[in-house]
Amino acid sequence: MIPQTYTYTWAQTRVETIQDQFRYLLTYADVSESRIDQVVDAVGEKAVEAIGLFGCDNSNERIIEVELRVDWTLSAQLTLTMPTITGGLSGWDGRQAPEVRVAGRRFSDTARSLNLSTNFWIGLAHRIRNNEALHSEWKKRLNIGGTVPPWKNPPKERSETFLDLNEASIYIRRAGG
Repeated sequence: MIPQTYTYTWAQTRVETIQDQFRYLLTYADVSESRIDQVVDAVGEKAVEAIGLFGCDNSNERIIEVELRVDWTLSAQLTLTMPTITGGLSGWDGRQAPEVRVAGRRFSDTARSLNLSTNFWIGLAHRIRNNEALHSEWKKRLNIGGTVPPWKNPPKERSETFLDLNEASIYIRRAGG
C-alpha cells in the first residue's frame, strides 16, 4: 500500500483574504458572530479600513490595543498583478495570517491575565469620512459612535506589515509606564 498525503489548498480574492483577517482578529476579543459578520461585510465593501481591539482596566482606561489596518489604494494596485491569494503560505493557519494569529493571541492572553474588559472600534475609509452623508449612513449601518477610552499612560507602539498581504498592517500598542 502506498502512503497518501492530503493537502488543504485554497484560493480567494485579496478582498476575501482581507475580510478573513478582520474576522479572525475580532474573534480574539470575543465579539459576537453577528457583529463580526456586519463588520466583515463592510470590509468587503471597502467601507472599513481599520479595526482596533482594546482592553481597559477597572478605571476604564486603555492598557492594550491591537489595530488591523488595510490600505485600499495599495490593495487595488496589488490586485492588478496578483488578484488571488493561494493557501499553503508559510506560517498561515488555514486562512489566518501569522501576523493576526500572533497579535490576536497576545491581545487575548494579556487581556485575560490582567483581567481587562475588551471592546473594539471601527475606522471607516477615508472616502466615507470625507462625505458627511455617507459617513452618517455608515455610522448608522454599523451602529457606531462615541469615543474610545483614554490611555492609562501614553502608549508604546510597534507595527508590522503582512508578509503575504502587503496592503495590511498590524499595530500593537501598550500603555507605557
